[in-house]
Amino acid sequence: MAIVGNLFLKNASGSVGKELVFKRYYDKTVVSKMPDMSKRVLSAKQMESNERMRLATIYAKAWYKIEEERIKARIRLKLPAHKSLFHALVKEHLDMHRNQTLEEVNRNFSSEFPAKAQSITPNA
Repeated sequence: MAIVGNLFLKNASGSVGKELVFKRYYDKTVVSKMPDMSKRVLSAKQMESNERMRLATIYAKAWYKIEEERIKARIRLKLPAHKSLFHALVKEHLDMHRNQTLEEVNRNFSSEFPAKAQSITPNA
């Protein structure tokens, strides 16, 4: 890792290709190589959490896809204009299924979509 003092790179953050990563720590910018995540092993709980999040994202995309449904969802959730509807829909899905097993969530998944978006499946 190298600390960057260059004026052009001082506020840089993110990655360049799959080689370099620019990180910001308070007033310093650090350059490091891209971390190797190929050997990571997820626990069963992490995999379940990832699957729940994937289903919640599909749910939110289905509601977000149709303008009319977006307006209805914003009213139903009583969401102000400056708040993210997509994030609110993801939160709604996660909260609705908090006490259910992943199998129960998968079983009832397709019935939760608006009528116009029934073509979306959990495998999408």
